[in-house]
Amino acid sequence: MTTLNYDYFNQFKEQSLALKLLRSPHFALLTSFFYRAFIQSNQRSVPFQQLVALLDQHLFEIAELEGDALYPKSAKAYLDDWVNSRGGYLRKYLPQHTDEPECDLLPEVEKALRYLEDMQRRQFVGTESRLKLLLEMINNLVEGTGADQRSRLLALKQRKAELEQQIIAVKLGQDAGFSDTQIRERLFLLADVSRQLLGDFRQVEANFRSLDKQTRKTISLSGGHKGDVLDQVFSHQDVIEASDEGQSFSSFFELLMTPQLRDGMRNNLQTLLTQEQAKDLLQRDTLLSHLYKYLLEAGSKVNQTRQHITDQLRRYIQEQSQDNKRILELIREFEAKAHQYQTLVADDKTKAGSTPFSSIPGWQADIEPIFSRQLFQPSQSESFTTTEVTPEGAAQVDLTALFALSHIDELQLERNIQSCLQQSTGQVTLADVVTHYPLNYGLEELVTYLKIACEGQQNASIDEQQLQRISWQAESDLPAEPGSDEPQPSLWRQVQLPTVTFLRSTKS
Repeated sequence: MTTLNYDYFNQFKEQSLALKLLRSPHFALLTSFFYRAFIQSNQRSVPFQQLVALLDQHLFEIAELEGDALYPKSAKAYLDDWVNSRGGYLRKYLPQHTDEPECDLLPEVEKALRYLEDMQRRQFVGTESRLKLLLEMINNLVEGTGADQRSRLLALKQRKAELEQQIIAVKLGQDAGFSDTQIRERLFLLADVSRQLLGDFRQVEANFRSLDKQTRKTISLSGGHKGDVLDQVFSHQDVIEASDEGQSFSSFFELLMTPQLRDGMRNNLQTLLTQEQAKDLLQRDTLLSHLYKYLLEAGSKVNQTRQHITDQLRRYIQEQSQDNKRILELIREFEAKAHQYQTLVADDKTKAGSTPFSSIPGWQADIEPIFSRQLFQPSQSESFTTTEVTPEGAAQVDLTALFALSHIDELQLERNIQSCLQQSTGQVTLADVVTHYPLNYGLEELVTYLKIACEGQQNASIDEQQLQRISWQAESDLPAEPGSDEPQPSLWRQVQLPTVTFLRSTKS
């Protein structure tokens, strides 16, 4: 843990992006717009053009109150400043399978906005529920870390006795449940914990991107053999997967994709939010109404960032197998020099202008006089002799198999998936899609569904630990009996493969 001493706070004052936001002369514009565009609407990322339109509307509303002279620049100019400036507030990137860039808040900016949100005076500050949550966490830690089997067994029996007493009290009508105050208190605590969890995902994603950047920097600066470089790269990948943060996120995402948790969370929240005590909270905050959707969107975005690290490694391996080795060597040398220059400037900012990033030695242009060229020589015409050859007999070739090739319409299969998603609660398995739209071309059509799940734009999750069976009816391969006009009976074919779940897109 970092020591919070004088040197730390002195550097923090100069380098912190959150303090830069709080001290900005455009503080009111920045915080109000970022809070409306990302925090209040619970948006993980926003397309750049949509963000320009939102800021243009925001500037128009401010101009009606304060006048046009306060913020004279255009919305796009302000966004470019917030993205391109050193230590900007937004991260602009190009997502996969799309041509439109998107923008996302940096984690420090969100923390500053959460801090300003917490600075508001709350109408109700609950303490009893927090104390009970604290005691429950302490008891769980003691039970989970204790090595004494007898003590754990005694604690479980005590909990069992408490549950039995509660059951008896409910049967006798002596348990009235939570009071109105206790319900409101726990609802506010639930909303706070949910909002804090969603905010932490930006930091988790930023940490994964930092590890990704360090991995690519290792590739650029390493001058050893490919095997040595790959050992270093895959060691970074192991660090990502084996770290406490990586393991915790993997457990979270696996639990989130469980159908039992999804259905249980939705039903419980729907029941909870119909209570009379929840109406006041829902009028000011709609977070709990869409909690599972927000968690799924945030988890999917972080999971895509983690998958992007694997894609970087795959591209590196593919590059090393190509023939243009010299070009790749020059690119690696340029990248290494760029990283070294960046480190030099970060250590000593005075060298930023005095030290050149790159220079080219003396050069000169080779001038070729026009009279040094050869005289024009007209091209000679070519003549060909042709002789028509007539075959003695037409070849008897059966082309039935060639024209019988089936064509799988991938767009139609994607429409089938979207149709099933519209009829479901947000996700549907491949087996459900095949049930609604039976396979007409057998295994070829099933493989195309798998291709869409792996490479297409449709969001999908593949669980290799859980298998599913898919069956379809195929025509019989047996020849028809001579003299019989009756069709041959159909055959049922079955395949077992990992569970493929298609997810409804969260961008709409």
